[in-house]
Amino acid sequence: MPTPAKPCGGRFSDEVQAVLSQNRGRAQWATYACEVCGARVGAVQLQGKWVPEQHWPSVKYPPREPVTRSDRSRPRREDAVPAGSAFR
Repeated sequence: MPTPAKPCGGRFSDEVQAVLSQNRGRAQWATYACEVCGARVGAVQLQGKWVPEQHWPSVKYPPREPVTRSDRSRPRREDAVPAGSAFR
């Protein structure tokens, strides 16, 4: 498979810039459409302005899945003994 030669020199629209600039929370964790090539990519702040992460339009990127970390999602171990209890 040939290696893509040149990354996109992307930029975000004014609307996306406004959303990213106003939100101090998690807006920068989402993906947004690059105004040049249309690919959905993450955002990074460079010299006070939000720009798309470096990407190549010819590459198909997998969608980002949100990661949830919770001990409750793990299957319960049947052989585990709660702290402070007597052994079996």
